[in-house]
Amino acid sequence: MNVSKSNESNTTSPLIEMFSHLGRPCTVPLIFALGERSYNTNVRELRNSIDSSGGKRASETTILRCLSDLTQIGLVEGTVHAQSSPKEEFSLTLKGQQLYKHLLQIRILTERAYSEQDFVDSISAC
Repeated sequence: MNVSKSNESNTTSPLIEMFSHLGRPCTVPLIFALGERSYNTNVRELRNSIDSSGGKRASETTILRCLSDLTQIGLVEGTVHAQSSPKEEFSLTLKGQQLYKHLLQIRILTERAYSEQDFVDSISAC
């Protein structure tokens, strides 16, 4: 992840930058969709996977923009296959796979904690 290190007032910490990316509506669903596959996948398949997970329907343009952002920060890589019509497929990088494993742990923790009423009652907005 590239973080500007110019002057301190404009410096964003890597943690804040990562959460900024993760906070986008399509980022975490895309990371889960890519992490659940052992093969490269295309935008249409990713879109169908995200749509079937109950999330808000995202356009292919939105998904491509999100994939581009994730590629820029080193979480996703794209591979172009030269066929009659070039086709780009995507997969998680090693860094993306590591993040996926952490997100899985957070999902498991959240699902367990959410089932405990005390946890649900203690949640408050920031």
